[in-house]
Amino acid sequence: MDNVQKKRPSLENLIEGENFGLEILHPGGLDTTNELAQLCNIEKDSFVLDVASGTGESACFLAEKLGAQVIGIDASEYMIERARGKAKQRDLNVEFKNGDAHNLPFPNDTFDAVISECTVCLLNKEKVIQEMLRVVKPDGYVGIHDICWKEDTPERFKQRLAEIEGERPETLDGWKALFASAGFVDVTCLDKSYLIPMWVKEEMKELGIMGGIKIVSKVFKNWGLAGLADILESERIFQSKHTGYAIIVGRKPMSI
Repeated sequence: MDNVQKKRPSLENLIEGENFGLEILHPGGLDTTNELAQLCNIEKDSFVLDVASGTGESACFLAEKLGAQVIGIDASEYMIERARGKAKQRDLNVEFKNGDAHNLPFPNDTFDAVISECTVCLLNKEKVIQEMLRVVKPDGYVGIHDICWKEDTPERFKQRLAEIEGERPETLDGWKALFASAGFVDVTCLDKSYLIPMWVKEEMKELGIMGGIKIVSKVFKNWGLAGLADILESERIFQSKHTGYAIIVGRKPMSI
């Protein structure tokens, strides 16, 4: 039995263990990464940590285009190896490490900026945000972009997405409150919900017919018709009017 069969039927679990030809796994692509970088004051020689760095595309972008010094950390060995190969192919000095976002293997006050893209809602949000705060330098920035619920989202939508994908987004105000309660100041939240429908179209185009068939076949093999039904349901929720997207950035105060 391969590892994915031991997990719940979700697209997230499929992507963690197999290459379906998708390099950028978040709405807005590298334009969103670049906007996040600007909000976090990432520039040449900034020391940056990318939490849940995935395929390594964003970490490599920050190094190649902005001249930042970047470390990526991810819980998936498969993703780490994929990211290392990408950095080597592009001749970039980006380091990728296997590790847990809930217990970052770095000393306090290490990085100029810490980012995480479309992942925190899958984790223990409070713990991960607190860890990101711990390892960023005083006056440094922590920024994420992630799914956010609209205020009128039915509770059943929230419960089903949590059951199927393990994702527990916040509302825009909820994300802001999490950052503020962790100790951040000057918290900025930008509603980027318009990116989701554009992203869905772009991902479908990038996957192509064969990529779509590959995903359906893999889901059916691992989880049968019930698994296909679950994933279709999660996609309907993700694309519904109740699901939004946001960038959230906070600054670590000089004393905390």
